[in-house]
Amino acid sequence: MLISEESKKLTAYHEAGHAIVALFTKATMPVHKATIMPRGSALGMVTQIPDKDQTSVSKEQLLAKLDVCMGGRVAEELIFGEDKVTTGATSDLQQATRLARHMVAECGMSEAVGPIYVDDFRSQSSQMQKQIDTEVVDLLKDAEARVRTLLQARSKELHKLAKALIERETLNQTQIKQVLSLTTSDESADVPSIETPRGSLEPDVSIEA
Repeated sequence: MLISEESKKLTAYHEAGHAIVALFTKATMPVHKATIMPRGSALGMVTQIPDKDQTSVSKEQLLAKLDVCMGGRVAEELIFGEDKVTTGATSDLQQATRLARHMVAECGMSEAVGPIYVDDFRSQSSQMQKQIDTEVVDLLKDAEARVRTLLQARSKELHKLAKALIERETLNQTQIKQVLSLTTSDESADVPSIETPRGSLEPDVSIEA
């Protein structure tokens, strides 16, 4: 696949956005690798692998996962402008929407909807359907807002990582930390206006562009 320099740059910032959010948000899984090498229909990917076995997942971790999903799209918007946001975030939005609905309709993680498990969404009343949809959208918008604040605060790291991806195309965990001059204590550092931590449904998660 022949990739233009413009597309390569956009993909680099997209994947860097995912990675930076994963690195500087509490309750996320460690970033294993970031790449802008095309694979199938994906132009790039950030892979996260847990550092210990997980038998259940907390709300904190699920919110973190929502944030990571939003990282690529928000990075595109911040760097290239709202009108330049691409369809590359489609799979991210699909994953985030499924996750938010899972939280609201199956895990009882919405105060407005309450502790309920919805087996068949279409069998619910129109009022309940609307309430679930509203809560899902609110979760996604809240995640987007948190991520925008984080990436604005970490713009230096975002530019560094994107540049490194453009030059080297694939970076492993050690290389990412070297590029960003990170120590263990630097990761998931607090950003003053972002107090709510977040995470992941699956033990090995890949975020594709």
